Amino acid sequence: MSFRTEVAGYVELAKPRITTLLLIVALASYAIAAGSNFAWWSFFVVFASVGALGTGIFSLNQWMERVPDKLMARTARRPIPSGKIPEAMAFWFGMTFTVIGIGISAWWGNWLTGVISLLVALSYLLVYTPLKYKTPYHTALGALPGAAPPLAGWAIATGTLDLYAWVLFGVLFLWQFPHFLSIEMMYREDYAKAEIKVLPVVDVKGFHVAWQVVVPTLALIALGLVPFLIGVGSWITSVLACGLGVFFLVFGIRAVRTREVLHARHLLRASVLYLPLVFLVLYFHP
Repeated sequence: MSFRTEVAGYVELAKPRITTLLLIVALASYAIAAGSNFAWWSFFVVFASVGALGTGIFSLNQWMERVPDKLMARTARRPIPSGKIPEAMAFWFGMTFTVIGIGISAWWGNWLTGVISLLVALSYLLVYTPLKYKTPYHTALGALPGAAPPLAGWAIATGTLDLYAWVLFGVLFLWQFPHFLSIEMMYREDYAKAEIKVLPVVDVKGFHVAWQVVVPTLALIALGLVPFLIGVGSWITSVLACGLGVFFLVFGIRAVRTREVLHARHLLRASVLYLPLVFLVLYFHP
């Protein structure tokens, strides 16, 4: 195996696309919280801690799921099941970056950020990942640690968590439902082969899938009003945030109504557009 192939395997372990999205959210949250007290060193600490922790726990997640990953076409080519990265090396790679991420959060950030990072790692790896094989409602539990990046960015900027930090947490928490359900709808047959309990597999009529896509997206629209109501942003901020939510909702309704793979893919793309755009709106708060 070439050196380039091996390096590409380690990069893939880090799930760079989702890690990049989480970094955008964390860095935007830091910038919002810091305001005129913005400091490049603290900005770098957010980048390094969230990036390292994401790399670590996503790698360990793939190590834990290496057996079922072999059964699914969409994951069979991942670094571990494909043989690009040995199992032991993947484990230590993930463990090392997880420890580094927590260490940077606590040492160069503050105790609050360190606690957040530790809880994220433990809940994602020891609660969310095992529950994927026991209950179709694991997404709700996984969305809690998955929504932590805004809290990390805010805590590094201020050392506390105020109301607006929890608003940003709520945006990322709610976003995960339509985002991950769109993936599960696209690959429901793969999940069924691996005996992973996802709603599109166990919910034959699609009622619960629709509920978990539409209701959180409606809540995102409502959450867009909060910046104006608490005096952080103007009415323009809320109009733009709500407008993005409506855009997201249109794709969600169509995906759950038709239950077609193509429309699920469109919902996935809409989710990837929505998240960075809404955080940019909240950052500039016109």
